[in-house]
Amino acid sequence: MIVWLVIGLVLAGGLLMLLGWWANTNVASAKRGLFWAVMAVCVLLAGILALTGKAIMGVLPFAFAGWRMWRLGRNASGGWQQQKFSNQHNQKTAGSMTRADALQVLGLREGATKAEIQEAYRAAMAKYHPDKGGNDWMAAKINEARKTLLG
Repeated sequence: MIVWLVIGLVLAGGLLMLLGWWANTNVASAKRGLFWAVMAVCVLLAGILALTGKAIMGVLPFAFAGWRMWRLGRNASGGWQQQKFSNQHNQKTAGSMTRADALQVLGLREGATKAEIQEAYRAAMAKYHPDKGGNDWMAAKINEARKTLLG
């Protein structure tokens, strides 16, 4: 009984450390960490299945991990490239934020005054600045929204 309590406490502590890292990391680092965590789980699962005599089932996690690695790296020229997602927000290039997107980022409605835009910008940066626990990506989006709205 005490063994399960210790295991539970260790897992809870590990989860809290993972959540702390997840909250303070940037998007690229989080994606990379999540990818390798999934790959490690696949390899661990395959090893356990192979050791318990279920070698055929142990091939499936290896096949999945190999397929993901091939899919992510098939177009790579000299290194791994990030997957391209098909939703329209990720297809936009830098500097192409629309006015509607900028208003949404700052939580404003159409017709906001210059003072309201400035106040929303300051509040968002106070909340999402990298030095305050936010990340670089969100700070960049907030800056781009302000630039789009104020010119």
